[in-house]
Amino acid sequence: MGDKLLILDVGSTALKAVLYDRAGAAVASATRPLTTQTRTDGSVEQDARQWWTATQAAVSELPFRADVCALGLAGSMQNLIALSAEGEPVGPAILYSDRRLEQDEVAELRGRLPGDYGQRTGNHLDPAHPILKLMRLDRFLPGLPLDTVAGFLFGAKDAVIKRLTGRSVIDPTTATTTGLYNIVSGAWDEALLAVAGVGPGQMPQILAADAVAGPLADEAAAALGLPRGIPVHNGAGDGAAATWGAFADAPNTAYAYVGTTGWVAGTMDLADARPPRDSYTLADPVKGSRAIVITPFLCAGAALDWLSEITSLPVEMLLDHATADGDGPHPLFLPYLFGERSPFEDRAVRGAFLGLDRGHGPGALCRAVLEGIAFAIRHNLEAAGLPRQPLTVIGGGARSPLQQRFLAEALNRPVIAPAASQEMPALGIYRMLAPRLGFEPVQQLAGSVTVDPNPARAEVADRRYHSYRAASDFARELPRTMP
Repeated sequence: MGDKLLILDVGSTALKAVLYDRAGAAVASATRPLTTQTRTDGSVEQDARQWWTATQAAVSELPFRADVCALGLAGSMQNLIALSAEGEPVGPAILYSDRRLEQDEVAELRGRLPGDYGQRTGNHLDPAHPILKLMRLDRFLPGLPLDTVAGFLFGAKDAVIKRLTGRSVIDPTTATTTGLYNIVSGAWDEALLAVAGVGPGQMPQILAADAVAGPLADEAAAALGLPRGIPVHNGAGDGAAATWGAFADAPNTAYAYVGTTGWVAGTMDLADARPPRDSYTLADPVKGSRAIVITPFLCAGAALDWLSEITSLPVEMLLDHATADGDGPHPLFLPYLFGERSPFEDRAVRGAFLGLDRGHGPGALCRAVLEGIAFAIRHNLEAAGLPRQPLTVIGGGARSPLQQRFLAEALNRPVIAPAASQEMPALGIYRMLAPRLGFEPVQQLAGSVTVDPNPARAEVADRRYHSYRAASDFARELPRTMP
């Protein structure tokens, strides 16, 4: 019997394979990039077949493959993957970020839904909900004969599980993001399926994250160099996996993710969450009595990438300039470069630098961007009613000590930054599966750095935050005054 657990994390930009031993230590990992096709009509797609190609490439780099005793998965949610009768994708994977439906089209589709849609699903209708894509399948998969579609999947990891086991499954968290799942009954909502024109037989089976989706098929085992027949556990969508990885899976806990985009999330008892809320409410992947409250915002690290492009300076150099500036003055930044999703839904709002001075250089602009990201996190925490202490921050954008400092000051709370924050989804899946596999539980985040706020700077940050909120309100009104 092997003694290693293999976790596959199918993200939006890369697939990561992480190997854990029975003590919960990550002993090896490998990553393969994923390619996204983005077009001017708002379409955002990936070739679902590349997820399997990337899986093969990443796993082939790992040692100890003969010692793997089980697999678990995490992956992006709110996708739409149409399958043939043979279980193969019959078109591109439509990603959660696809925005080809215009606001008037969304409004028209909303009118076809039951009036109690929010109570059924636990969420207000979001343009990203796959139910809308199903209702307009001709728009998203043009020319595809409907009689060739045997089923649908909604998570990137679910498409990989299909290749691993031949079964179509989904976890409760990913199911919640579809707009077809009844959060009270924990099952597909028949009325919503009917509106979407989908039959129950076309939907994946809902299984808890720690449930076994099936044994590893012989063909998949041979392609990956893994033992045949080992259990493949369902795992969970990335939002749930990261929540568990950040140890925010117990009530009254919270964390923030800072990547290209960002989110804040925490766990509540489902009765206390009282959905639908302005924020997302997702079913817990394992514990049916709990819910994950999550508020995704559209621009985090992407703002630094943008600043890097317009200044022709690498992000690392911008951060060096910002650090060298010390506590020098900097403008106020609104991080709404792509509109906003949370804590308010506004596709028209745009970002700004306020209080620009001729003496402001790249360092001052970088400090403003870092502060704006921190203020966005505070705004989302307050809107969602999530606790701020202690706040764990994960993701590639959270690795900067200066970003950590701005967060601590904006929140006036200690900030905890784990060393391996980019592996939080994989760690979350390990924590879900460890009890089932007899592996040792991981009790705390290893190698974390705690950053305490400076009281004087936190007081200044609080005043600036209120200016940020007022400026955000003005920015939302501005498009209405423009021709």
